[in-house]
Amino acid sequence: MVNRSSNMLLSPFPGFKHIVLVLLLALGIAVPFASAQNKNAPQMSDRAAEDIGKLQPYIDAKNWGGAINLLNGMLRYAAPNSYDEALINDIVSKIYLQKGDYALSLSPLGKAYELGEGYAYFDPRSQLDRLYYLAQLFYQEATTTKDIKVQQDYFSKATNYIEIWLQRSPTAKQDGRMFYVSLLYNRAILDPKKVDNALLKKTQEQVYEALNVELYPKEGFYVILLATLQQAGDSVRTAEVLELLVKQYPSKTSYWQQLMATYSNMAVEAKNPDGALEYNLRAILTIERAQALGHMNSPKDNYNLVGIYFNISQFGKATELLYNGLRDGSIEQDIKKWELLAYSYLQINNEFKAIDILKEASKIFPTAGQLENQIAQIYYSLNKTNDSYRYLNMAIAKGGLDKLGSVYYFKAYVCYELLKFEEALVAIDEAAKYEDARDSQLPRLKQAIEDAIKERENGNKAKAANS
Repeated sequence: MVNRSSNMLLSPFPGFKHIVLVLLLALGIAVPFASAQNKNAPQMSDRAAEDIGKLQPYIDAKNWGGAINLLNGMLRYAAPNSYDEALINDIVSKIYLQKGDYALSLSPLGKAYELGEGYAYFDPRSQLDRLYYLAQLFYQEATTTKDIKVQQDYFSKATNYIEIWLQRSPTAKQDGRMFYVSLLYNRAILDPKKVDNALLKKTQEQVYEALNVELYPKEGFYVILLATLQQAGDSVRTAEVLELLVKQYPSKTSYWQQLMATYSNMAVEAKNPDGALEYNLRAILTIERAQALGHMNSPKDNYNLVGIYFNISQFGKATELLYNGLRDGSIEQDIKKWELLAYSYLQINNEFKAIDILKEASKIFPTAGQLENQIAQIYYSLNKTNDSYRYLNMAIAKGGLDKLGSVYYFKAYVCYELLKFEEALVAIDEAAKYEDARDSQLPRLKQAIEDAIKERENGNKAKAANS
């Protein structure tokens, strides 16, 4: 991006004369004058040299409009393709830059550069500077428009200028190379719906070239390379670059997070169980490596680690981490996580521990009857029907149940087994009011309850008659 401070103006060269020296030092503009050492250097015409001396008061007062008007007047009499024309355009471009009018600086800067190329008016070093700023200015203007065609045109021109700059710079600075690869990448993804894969590949090639040339490559090169690989969907090389980044910049949490996410995605996309296991293990190791350095310790990160252990069926480890996390607060509290913890203990056949977990959770969430409902179901699976009945009543009393019909249906069944037929009949009638309990078994259960009640009544009548 273009530096918006006055520091971006080109540095002056020695050899200035009289008031021109003061003016050009202020603007950062270099004008060669003939001297004993360089009699062939281009010179301003006498009229231009006289008029340019009038510019200093405008510069001192920062009257940029007056300065531009004076210079535009000089351009009207400057001979075509003359040194006057080249120099005045160069000064005009720098005043616009000083004002921050980057779009207006483009045309005069481009004209100065073209005349400098065609007639050797400027020294090679200053021409390199013009090239670099033309590239930056076109890039800057490309980012300020929403017109895709204009963006493409400006990015293309910026690319052309910076490529010439790179060819002519015997030892191109890293910042220049960084600007170039950033420009290529932004051109490649200009249309998100149609990414330019050829430009992505070229970006990668230029990054690798920079990495080979620079003794101490800047971090940005790796970041851009990473972005190109992610755009291309190359997860393997993405992981390789991220492994390098976490090694070189272990204090940056974002790289650890991206690496973990990459391995997790690779696990999901793996074509066989062994591949999924490998990448899940790498994701686990990434989190644990990061946590050892003080990163990825948020409740979300801790819960992600639990989830990955679940994914590889390491229920014991997952359960341990989840239990400790919920108790010490390193995993955010919510009822679903406590239910998952109870389920985890069921997976390792520790039903009583699951019940204890649900009881502990019920103290934290005192209005959630679903916890008592789950306790009731576990007790029933353990043939502890009385305990199941007790917790079913607690669940209904608390409320907050998602499928109340199913709860009443279950209660009817439990009451039927406990010979609490009248209560069972009330529960089955209540269950029938809800859609979630309406299935082919409900009428049969209700009939069985009614039959049991009749049978008991008949039995009681028989006993009464016999007595």
